[in-house]
Amino acid sequence: MKKIILFLIVGWLFWLTIGKAEAVNNKVGIHILETVEVGRAAELVNSSGGDWGYVTIVLRDDDLDKNKWQKFMDDCRRLHLIPIIRIATHMENASPQSATRQGYWAKPKMEELDQWVNFLNSLNWPVKEQVVVLFNEPNHSKEWGGEINPQEYVSLVDSLIQKFNDSSSNFYLMLAGLDQAADGRNGTMREEQFLVEMVEAMPDIFEKVDGWCSHSYPRNFVGLPSGQGKASIRGYEWELNLVKSSSSSSSSKVLENIYITETGWGNFDEEKAADFMVQALAIWQADEQVKAVTPFVLNYPEAPFEKFSWLKKDGGVKQSYEKVLGVSKLRGEPEQIESFSVVDLKLADILPTDYEYKGKVRIKNTGQWIMGEENPEPRILNLELRDVDRVCQVVQVPELDGLVEPGEEVELDFEVKTGTQSGECRLEIGDKVHTIYTFKPFELRNENVSLWQQIKTRIKLWWKERRE
Repeated sequence: MKKIILFLIVGWLFWLTIGKAEAVNNKVGIHILETVEVGRAAELVNSSGGDWGYVTIVLRDDDLDKNKWQKFMDDCRRLHLIPIIRIATHMENASPQSATRQGYWAKPKMEELDQWVNFLNSLNWPVKEQVVVLFNEPNHSKEWGGEINPQEYVSLVDSLIQKFNDSSSNFYLMLAGLDQAADGRNGTMREEQFLVEMVEAMPDIFEKVDGWCSHSYPRNFVGLPSGQGKASIRGYEWELNLVKSSSSSSSSKVLENIYITETGWGNFDEEKAADFMVQALAIWQADEQVKAVTPFVLNYPEAPFEKFSWLKKDGGVKQSYEKVLGVSKLRGEPEQIESFSVVDLKLADILPTDYEYKGKVRIKNTGQWIMGEENPEPRILNLELRDVDRVCQVVQVPELDGLVEPGEEVELDFEVKTGTQSGECRLEIGDKVHTIYTFKPFELRNENVSLWQQIKTRIKLWWKERRE
């Protein structure tokens, strides 16, 4: 008996474990600078068995073109890419009297925060989890209006987090990635100091975000893949230890979900940089905390980032691109909103018993999915048309044989057969319910179908016979 009980307990625990298993995730991604680069990105991150890899891109406040960015989201949907959107302001030049005339990123204004929220919420994303990174490396003065102000940063992003959460529960928010190598000189602040001052200003800030964004570059862009700690490819571990020590809360979401949105080698020759990237991917793939890795950068074959670029000036690929292309990857399974609405239902109101009728239904894709798509091949999607009262029989269901993208409509055929008894037949599809009154011919005293309804039906049938 004890063995049986033990067996049942073990089985129950196993079932719980299986039930809580997460969907498969393809961690491999790439950082791009332009929306038109999604094709080359998908070719890379979804190669060698992969699907639904990641792509990081910057959205500036002077580039809020809805047509452009909706096309980007649609392209990501078709190419199976999960976007990571890093919001940003715009570049401003230093005053002519300053020691240097280098540009810096304008400081975001509290009264303008709604623009990013409203814009990103107006787009139809390709997946339910809408990942947004709140600005970039604010421990650099050039990234925050020419100054470093952890208190101001945390206050501003706190308001922004609240606005995003109020607009949609689908946003997945992360604080800006910080520069781990910053030494406090040349307009920078050490990351550990920046984090401490953030927590002093707002002790629960890490509890308000969903994951941790890390810029885990190898030290001086030449460190080995085996390196650990600060300024290494596993620098996120050092960062999370800082979070634990500087915050009184466990911050479990932050500690368990790591997105490396920038990394890479910029001071090595092509072959060595490529070999190191492959080795690093093996390390990140094995780390369950790491959800995505998007090295910087796919295409920037000009100064100052030509050594980081994975593409050449002529559009050819460097060895990093070529070798990562061959790295074995997983088929991701991100959650998508699968919904449709019934625009029109063409179906008679009154039918005789024992009668077959062909109807039509027009549906619209209102979700994030591409209806009819299933990897690796498109599927035939049968939409459920059911008789609520089981008075009728659905002989042929509406069958979608093709693909319908979000916002598109399609008309489908179906067929129903009435039963042998008079009464009401209610057919339900999507959010529509249609009632058909059925009657036996010449059954004028039927209590379920009124005389007027029967007369209307006889007139319709008579006109139908005349036309035929």
